[in-house]
Amino acid sequence: MLRELHIRQFVLVEEVRLELTDGMTVFTGETGAGKSILVDALGLVFGARASADLVRHGADRAEIVATLEVAQAGISALLAEQGIEEEELMIVRRVINADGRSRAWLNGVAVPLKVLQQLGRLCLDLHGQHAHQRLMQPAWQRGLLDAGLDTALLQRVAACWQTWQQASQAMQAWQQHIRQGREQEQWLRQQLETLDMLDLAPGLLQQLEQEVAAGTHLARLQQGAAQAMHALDEGEPSARSLLAEAMHAITPLAGLQPSLQQAVDMMQQAEDVLAEVPALLQDVLEMEADATHLSAQEQRLNQLQAMLHRHGCDEATLLHLQQQWQQQLDALDTAEWDGERLQQQCEQARQAYQQAASALHQARCEQAATLVDQLRPALDQLALAGMQLRIDVTSEADDTNWGQHGFDHVSFMLSSNPGEPFRPLQQVASGGELSRLVLALKACGATTGETPPLAVFDEVDVGVGGETAWSVGELLHAMAEERQVLVISHLPQVATLADQHICITKESNGQRTTSSLLPLDRAGRLQELARMLGDGSPQGVKQARVLWKRRKRR
Repeated sequence: MLRELHIRQFVLVEEVRLELTDGMTVFTGETGAGKSILVDALGLVFGARASADLVRHGADRAEIVATLEVAQAGISALLAEQGIEEEELMIVRRVINADGRSRAWLNGVAVPLKVLQQLGRLCLDLHGQHAHQRLMQPAWQRGLLDAGLDTALLQRVAACWQTWQQASQAMQAWQQHIRQGREQEQWLRQQLETLDMLDLAPGLLQQLEQEVAAGTHLARLQQGAAQAMHALDEGEPSARSLLAEAMHAITPLAGLQPSLQQAVDMMQQAEDVLAEVPALLQDVLEMEADATHLSAQEQRLNQLQAMLHRHGCDEATLLHLQQQWQQQLDALDTAEWDGERLQQQCEQARQAYQQAASALHQARCEQAATLVDQLRPALDQLALAGMQLRIDVTSEADDTNWGQHGFDHVSFMLSSNPGEPFRPLQQVASGGELSRLVLALKACGATTGETPPLAVFDEVDVGVGGETAWSVGELLHAMAEERQVLVISHLPQVATLADQHICITKESNGQRTTSSLLPLDRAGRLQELARMLGDGSPQGVKQARVLWKRRKRR
């Protein structure tokens, strides 16, 4: 419940403080006086985007403060989530600077806009003067039915749709993977065959390089080994014989001097090492040239170096690639099994979705009949007794039109007069009829799952007059018995039926223009009603009194 609205330096308003009552409050005024200021101010309170042009010219900032009396579990939960202490009255403050930046507070605690937007969804039901155009949109018509359904049913359809889409995407990804894999399969096999023939292993490159180098320079290797063998063991004198002679010279004296003993020990170690060298040299001397083996190893080395160059990697990376390529081929070999499994999952998900969507279709058909019955009294009250309404719920056969909301197409069908055929609402309904139909929907609570405590109607009575205007006013007044209703209207009949009347005026001193919002007493209401009737003269006031008396009777 909106108890007070304080507006400062906002558009044409310098400062105004409104105290609002329960029931139905009407806002009237001359065209251009600024009746939209109320809607814009409430929009900002509940998180609408701000802009610099909302700040009154010459002011450094605009400020809107709304004081609300609320008793909703959802609002209590929102306050608790934000760590804000709940009080009897909730104060929402929004400040817009001249540069367009804005800040917001909730019970004195700074909050982001999304918190005000969440609060707005809980508190405010705003119906603009062009909102009836949404009624012509199939998605909005479907939403009207869904608002009266069990949310668990809607959530199940959405969840089944999501599961089906995920399964379909997995199937498509598998098919793409198979196509790409088949295109690469021959190449992969060629690369692996080459690596298998190379018998790739860690250190192979170095091994082959050494073997090829040794085979290429075998004559030089054997010549060097023979010279080394001669110097070491076969020559006169040989290195080993000279070493033995040196050891023989100092061994008897080693006990007399530690240095000599150390020299003997080291020469003995050298003798032990040199004793193993002739066998190694002999291995080289006994090597035989094998041109076939050498050619094979050279070819193997060239292929390995070519593979490393082609893939721009080292030996370890090439080994890793070999493992990856083998895994890809193995995956292709088992891909048919994966495809069967994914296809089965996709079909099961589709069937689950169809079952859930079918249940939703049945529920929508039942809700359509219920909604038509609920609307009948309100339509009769709004002088639409001759209008026949039917809501068709048809299933789409083409699955490309299916979605998370099911496979239904919802269409509001209208026959404006008895005997006329039913046609889609947007083809036959006038603007006034659409406005009254939306008002009837709101009156029976069909447009929202829950009923916010504050409803704002911005010129919903466009296109009506006479007795129908009285009916619109009575319906709005009846709605105000359950929640607070604010109405911007140009109809004197609607204004007459309000519990509170606020007049919006615009004045200019030649230099500045200012809009004011003034609550009216009985005399003021009569004078404003006379103006709305088109005549502010005493005769107009007399006609206004006639309306006032009729208000009491109704």
